[in-house]
Order: sequence, then structure tokens, then C-alpha cells
Amino acid sequence: MNTETGAILAEIRDAAGMTQRQVAERMSANQTRVSRIEAGDGDDVDITSFLEALGTPRARSFADLLKVEWLHLPQPSLRHPDLDVLVAIECGLARIHAFLADGQVPTVLAGQAELLEKRLEEAGHYLLALDHDVVYVGEIGVGKTTAACRQTGLVIDAATAADLKGMMLDTGGGRTTLCDVRVETGERFALTVEPITDEEVYKLVAEVCRGVHEKLGGESSPSSADFKPAEEVERALRNMAKLPRPPRSRKGVVAGLDPAADLARQYPKLDDLTAEFAARLSLWRRSRRAIDFDGVDPKAGRQWLRSTFTAINNGRHDDFSLPALITVTVPFSLVPGARLAIAVVDTRGVDGSAVRPDILAHLKNDRAVTLLCSKWGSAPDPSAQNLLTYVTETDADSALLNRVAVVALARSGDALSMRHDSGESAEDVAQGYDIKLGHVEDALQKIGMQGVEAFAFDASADNPADLTTFVLDKIGSVRKVQADAARATIAAVDQMLSNRQEAQALAAMQAVGGNLERFADRHHALRGVRRPAHDRLIAAVTTLHPRTVWAATRRAGRFWNFDVFQYLGDGAAAEAKVRSSEVIAGLTAIIESDQGNPELASAHGFLAQILANAAQWEADFVNASRHHAAAVYHEPLGRAQDLWDRCEAAYGTNMGGYRDRVAAELRGWFEENVELREELDRRVTRAWETSFIAPVRRAAGLTAETPVASVQSNE
Repeated sequence: MNTETGAILAEIRDAAGMTQRQVAERMSANQTRVSRIEAGDGDDVDITSFLEALGTPRARSFADLLKVEWLHLPQPSLRHPDLDVLVAIECGLARIHAFLADGQVPTVLAGQAELLEKRLEEAGHYLLALDHDVVYVGEIGVGKTTAACRQTGLVIDAATAADLKGMMLDTGGGRTTLCDVRVETGERFALTVEPITDEEVYKLVAEVCRGVHEKLGGESSPSSADFKPAEEVERALRNMAKLPRPPRSRKGVVAGLDPAADLARQYPKLDDLTAEFAARLSLWRRSRRAIDFDGVDPKAGRQWLRSTFTAINNGRHDDFSLPALITVTVPFSLVPGARLAIAVVDTRGVDGSAVRPDILAHLKNDRAVTLLCSKWGSAPDPSAQNLLTYVTETDADSALLNRVAVVALARSGDALSMRHDSGESAEDVAQGYDIKLGHVEDALQKIGMQGVEAFAFDASADNPADLTTFVLDKIGSVRKVQADAARATIAAVDQMLSNRQEAQALAAMQAVGGNLERFADRHHALRGVRRPAHDRLIAAVTTLHPRTVWAATRRAGRFWNFDVFQYLGDGAAAEAKVRSSEVIAGLTAIIESDQGNPELASAHGFLAQILANAAQWEADFVNASRHHAAAVYHEPLGRAQDLWDRCEAAYGTNMGGYRDRVAAELRGWFEENVELREELDRRVTRAWETSFIAPVRRAAGLTAETPVASVQSNE
């Protein structure tokens, strides 16, 4: 017994309106014994006696709950928000295991049982975990960091937070967030930094120095290439080297002298300047990875976190290197009362394209809800729309868009400036929000994203609890999908068990299995157009900012804002999705036809499970294709230094057409290495067999060794 059980027993007693003395009398025990039981100091006999003494429906229900043996799932907390579903899943798994262990399972039902078992296990493990991420994504200067701070209570003083000046994370007019910032609940205020590698820091230093060198030499012009890294990165590196940028000139104030320019005058050779700048960073001293607040005053802790975070984020803390990820820990719940472990991620501002490896990873995380933040006037902005379109083309996760929402960030007066189609102005803020959200929904519908929800929020005027409620509803709906799927699977398990001894039901299952077997035989080999995986990469090269493309060529294709291998993987995934979609449609048609056949009524539950699994099998195939593309090209393309050198050298030569030249170089390389494409085709073919065809055949009751009955002659 533990303290959690004891506390629940006390709650059940209170709900029954009984005192400890009254329970003790019914148990023929003394009050001290009852007190010990409620403190968690009791055995199974004590608990049984206690609950029998109460005799209420809730007491009997709790007694039944304590009898559940957790043999297939880890035992959850008795306060788990999905405890009832988890109990049902555990019991369902127990029935399946007993069924399969019988030794007399008809072959036609074995595949069904294994499929249902796997679905229950997946749903159970998903619901068992309580951790979820809320990810804020948005263009530079949109205000996502401020919104995130307000929504989670990351403010110095809640009473004055509406002025937006007391945010605990570093906020400003844009280009402030240096890297992903993850905020979690812990025991104290603390910061943990995962640094960028020294090699990457030195590459960035070289780019800063080249920009300073060329500007000092008068070589720059409106048409010249931009060699500098992102503004926030340069700011941090300059601060680390004690070479801060001077304030910009403004009316009546002349800009100060640039210490980096002075350094460049002392070291006129670019290599010497770069070496001196790098030495001033003292990276060998910046080895600290964590720091925490050792005080007890919560307000002082908030002030400490704000100042320490700002120093690290701006390169002003001498103990820390340039961060790749900052994890912030705070001693309070980010979403009070949620009964979930929710972390918040503030991503680096979108600069041009949101199709970045870090953002895509968040979108594909099935435990994350992603909020695409846009300015009021442009919501949903082009970067958000392009990102949504991109993921629907390259990913087969049917639930992905359910985990995404568009947030229109308003400022004072925005809502009241809205007008109805009639031309009449909004009467109040709520009506203005309704009008705006209608516009957002129309824009999403035009790009085929009508299922994506939208929310309007003014960080300076609205109650942050409203945004929190919206976020929790999103997470709740994601969990509900899993819970509903588990219940449907349990119903299918019960139907399967009832079918075991019924000849007509077994005949129906054999008919369904035969249909699935013939389908697998017909589609054993995947057909369709085969576009090369590098097509998507080439298209990206010609549209991204030239400086971004150049930065990627300097890093053999891997840059935080443009990863060549990500685009190769996504190109293969998009092609896999196109090629498999027709097959999925054919399987859906067969299942729907069988579901409409009354003679197969006993198999309808199983058919629904096949349909649900087909989506996962397709997603597995698409993801496998993505993985294989990155794996096939990683080593040969990553080591093609001559190729990358040519691509890099073409930048800043004033010859024009840099992106087209890089695209041509890459296209030529892929055409020369056609054997890599052939290897990818072989792997994708195998992935289709293992990820899709094999599960269909297992569901039909066939083993992996069962030969294909018939393969069309043209395959």
C-alpha cells in the first residue's frame, strides 16, 4: 500500500460522510488503525475491510479497481486521468493473451488477434504517458515568445504582466530568441544549456568576420552577397568576444564606433581577423552546462531567471557557449490543474521558410500541439500556409493536422477594426475575433486545411487562461482520439472472442481474410510514377534565400535553416505517399464493400480495425522511405567535398544566378550517381513489402512464410 491509496481511501470516506471513528466501529477496530490505513500504512486485508465498512458504490468500484492485475501495461497512478480506459485496455490485453495461449485458435482469427493486440498496446502506452509539448512557431517579430510567457505564467509579476515588460524569457522586437527554448516544471528555477559544437561556432565566426571585413574594405554593394549569419547569432558572438555592435544611428545621434571594425583594422588579413575573433571567445572556458537559483524567494527567483536567461541568450554570460537548446525549469505548473506534464517550447523565429528540421520534428511529434502564430493582419501568414501544405505532401500521419492550430496574435484596436461583409464595424472585441477567425478559416479552406483550428489572442488584454483552455482542449482531443480508438479495438476484441465457436462467423472471417490475401497478392509490387527524391531539394535550392543556400554548402548540406538531407528524405516520402495513395484507396473500397455486406456482419468490427491500421501502415511506409533516402545519400553526398566547394565558391562572385548554379551542380551530381537512386528504389520496394503488404497478409491470417498466391505477370 502507498500514500496515494491511503489518500484516496480518505477521500472516499469523506464523500460517504463518515468519520474515522465510525469506520473503525464498523471494522471492529480502533481509530488509530483507520488513521494508519489512510496514511498509507496498511495491507490488502486492511484496505478490503476499510472499503467494506464504507459500503458505498464508490468504495465497491475502488475495490474492483484494486483487484486489477497489471501484467501487460505498467501500473498507472490511481489518479491517472485516463485510468478507466487503461483498465479496459489491460483487461482487453489479458483476454487476447488468454485467447492466443489456448493453442486451439483458428488460423483465420490469429492474425486478427495479433493486430488487435498491437493496437491496444500502442493506445495504452500513449495514454499511460502524461507528457505533452506545446510548441510556439512564428515568424520573426510576431510576438510568439510574449504569448508563450503570458499563457504559461512566465512573468515577473502577474499583476503587471499586461504591460508585456516583465516576461521571464528574453523578448523584443524580433530576432531575439537564439535557439529553441524548452520550459519544464521542476523543483527550482534552473537553466540547462546544450551548446552548439565548437566547430560550428568557428564557422559562424568566420562568417561574421567576412561580413565585417568586406564592409570595411568597401567591397559591399546592394548587389553583393550577404556573408553574415543571422542578426541574433552575430549579436551573441560579438558579445561573447567583447565586441558588441554599437547603437544604430538615429535622428540627432551618430552611431558609435564598431569595435569589430577596429579589430579588423588591426588585423587586415581575413584569416588573422577570424583567428583573433575566435580566440577572444575563449570557448575552452565556456564549459558550464547548467545553473540554478539557490534562493527561496519566488519573486527573486523569477528575476534571477530572467536576467540569467537574457545573459545566456545574448552571449553575455562568460561561463556558457553559444546555445543550441536552452531548457528552463520553473517550480510551478505551466498549466495548473491539468493533471498532465506539459512543457512549452519557444522555437527560433521563422526567417523566410518554416520548413526547417526542428519545426518539422515538433510537428511530427505525436505528443506535441503546435501553435502557428501569425500577426493579426496576415493570419495565417504565408510561412504557416506553406508549412501546412508541405507536411500534407510529405507526411502520411492522418492525425498530424489535428495537433496543429493557427493563433492570430492581436494588438490593441485590431479586433475593433474588423468589419462584417456588410461593411459594419465589429461591435466589440469578441465579435471582432469571430470575424477574424472566419477569415482565417476561409484562408485555410482555400489550401485544403479546413480541419485546422484557429484562435485569437491579445497578450496585453486577454485573459491568458482562455489560451490555456484552448491548448488543453487540443491536447484533450488528441488523447480522446487514442481513447476512442482503444474502446473500438476492445469492442472488436469482444466480437472476435464471440466469433470463435460460431461457424458462420468463422466463414465470414475466412471470406474477409481471402479478400485481404488477394489484395496483398495484387499489390505485392508497388507501381506508380517514380520521381527522384532530389526533385524537392532542387526546387528548394532555387527558392530559398541565397545566403541560406550558401550556409548549407559550407556545412556539407546540413544547416539549421536548410538541411539538404531533410529535403531528400521528404522528397522520397512525398513520392511514396503518392504511389501508395491509390492502393490505400483500393483497400478502403474493399473494406467498405465488405462492411456493407450483411453476411459479413460478424467481421465488421475487425474490418474497421483494418481500415484504422491501414493509415498507420501507410505512415510507416512513408517514414521508411524518408529514412532510406537520407541513409542512402548521407555518406556519399556528405563527403562530396568538391561538389560543396564548387557550390560555396560561386557565392558572392557577382556573376548572378547563384541558386540556379547550385541547383545545376546538385542535379549533375545526382545524375552522375544514378546507382544511389537505384539503391533507394530497392529499399523503398522492400519497405512497401515489410511496412504495408506484410501486415495486410498477417491480418488475413497468413504467416510471413506463406507464399504469394499469384503475382501478376507484369510485376
